[in-house]
Amino acid sequence: MLKFVALAAFLALGAAPAIAQAPSAGTAPASAKAQDPDKKICQRVEETGSRLGDRRICKTRAEWAAERQESRNELERAQRNVGIDGGR
Repeated sequence: MLKFVALAAFLALGAAPAIAQAPSAGTAPASAKAQDPDKKICQRVEETGSRLGDRRICKTRAEWAAERQESRNELERAQRNVGIDGGR
């Protein structure tokens, strides 16, 4: 019985994101508009060690995407190079 409940919960949680992200007919124009690479997007970034809290950074959608891609590339590069120096 416990296995059945666990399986049902797992399936329900696995399906929730797919259902939540299903496109609807009413969001198509907004989706195309939201993909403008030159649109400015501002985010609040928390500064570690600062008593003043956070800072607002504004970049274009393309700049944010390039920054995310570069972060991914650096992480993958670091993961590939683990242990290459022979443990020094």
